Amino acid sequence: MIDTRFSTAMQIVVSVAVNDEAGVRSTSQSLAVGLDTNASFVRKLLAPLTENGILVSVPGGKGGIRLARASKEILLSEIYAAVTGSKKLWATRHEIPHAGLVGENIGDLSEYLCDRAEQAVVDMLGSVTVEDSVAELRRLDVERQKLVADETERRAAAE
Repeated sequence: MIDTRFSTAMQIVVSVAVNDEAGVRSTSQSLAVGLDTNASFVRKLLAPLTENGILVSVPGGKGGIRLARASKEILLSEIYAAVTGSKKLWATRHEIPHAGLVGENIGDLSEYLCDRAEQAVVDMLGSVTVEDSVAELRRLDVERQKLVADETERRAAAE
């Protein structure tokens, strides 16, 4: 099963950033609607995000969820570390029979490759901020809207 904690947590944090900019209150319920999930799942991910100083949660009717720092100060690697903890990208198998070249060494090779892949992911995510992510989403939205407009124009011309 593919782990979606990071992508979901990133969506939560980016949604909170966009809502903060717009002056819109974020709650676990409103975030759950955007994620098409339930609020208890959102709250489960909010815990490590608040514990790691990425988000703050203010209880009460006028409270809500906000960024703990400016979006330009929050790295995606922080979100990744907060919600994945020590869980690896993939599991290695050390419990297989240890016979011959492959059996004796495949677990160590797999662990080595996993560690390098994990570091590459963390390094890449460490170069992208939440602010960068919001800017990229806006760029992608402009591109998508242009494609939709072009398609509408093509259909109208064909009629």
